[in-house]
Amino acid sequence: MNRIIVITFLLAISISSCLEPYEVDISNYEDLLVVDALITDEVKNHRVYLTRSVPNLDTEPSVESGALVMITDETGKEEVLTEIEPGVYETDQLQFIARVGGTYTLTIRTSNGNTYQSEPCTIVPKSSINKVHYKKGKEWNADETEEFEGIHILVDGTASEDTYVRWLYDEDWKFKVPYPVLMDYNYQTQDWEYIKIENEYCWKSYDSNQVLIHSFSNQENPTIKNREVCFVPSEVTDKLTVRYSVLVRQLSISKQEYEFWNKLKISTEDVGDVFGSQPFSITGNIQNTNDAKEPVLGYFQTGSVASERLYINRQEIADIELPIRSYKEGCRVDSFKADGLSYSSALEIYETLVVSGPYNLHDAIYSDMSMAVIGLLLAPPPCSDCTVTGNPQKPDFWED
Repeated sequence: MNRIIVITFLLAISISSCLEPYEVDISNYEDLLVVDALITDEVKNHRVYLTRSVPNLDTEPSVESGALVMITDETGKEEVLTEIEPGVYETDQLQFIARVGGTYTLTIRTSNGNTYQSEPCTIVPKSSINKVHYKKGKEWNADETEEFEGIHILVDGTASEDTYVRWLYDEDWKFKVPYPVLMDYNYQTQDWEYIKIENEYCWKSYDSNQVLIHSFSNQENPTIKNREVCFVPSEVTDKLTVRYSVLVRQLSISKQEYEFWNKLKISTEDVGDVFGSQPFSITGNIQNTNDAKEPVLGYFQTGSVASERLYINRQEIADIELPIRSYKEGCRVDSFKADGLSYSSALEIYETLVVSGPYNLHDAIYSDMSMAVIGLLLAPPPCSDCTVTGNPQKPDFWED
């Protein structure tokens, strides 16, 4: 759950509700506790994020640090989470493994003495993913002013009757810069030398925040077929320029959690349209144990997970004849020569524009006659050093 989006969505719902009055005082809505917690049967360190609400996206939410955060199962066994950074609390995967059929309760004691507790949540049996695949297609942008070509990421699977499903997806992609640093000046030898290329390839990532849910209630054939989880435009993003990966996680959730997400989805779609469906007054499953009227934003989420990862190479996109964004898009390399006017030597160019300036050195310009360095090819850092916009560390799961 994206924390800024949750804060904004739930405040919009609370403030704009036009049905029967939501009997809580939100006059102090700029300082409500926001809880983002998802516990699954995956063997991993689960995290709980605590922040304080803000009125709009222009304000950075403050974190709720110094809290005591616990998860208790139906037997009374407690797991106390560790605050690994301000407002971020984490379980220990060696000590806490949630299980299907287990019932868990989240308790939060903030530094100001308030105690918040969730309803007990049971992890329901998981559904299955048979395949994650893609197909060529088109989709309009958010304001429907332009249509883009790209790929639809689809999932096939099965569930049981009366199952409720939510999909999450995590994207990672490898990209390259067009003008990496190829050479440098060696002051010891007083000469130019080619060096090992570094920071040419990096990775970026994106975690979904969309509400993708489905109910199999009263369905005799609960089959998941070609369910779209996301769309990737091929020409307006660098996601498909080298190699792309998407991890689709299919969560089986409770009916109560499904209803929460469904109301949230409907309400946020209709906010701003006074003639549309009226927004719901949405409450989560967490409350102040001493003041039930205090709004708490967010939801203690639980679920069993089936997941599958898909990799797509640039050539696969080219094979289905989709336009692909050039990795040189928005980049340039500038040529500077030692002409005796602006610069007297290549070294002066280097010291002025690279050592003390805004450029990185890409390559040299050589004299046709003597092969002496008479100038330099320089590029802005975002076009020559992938760490400016990405992470040079290959993800642990990555397969080339």
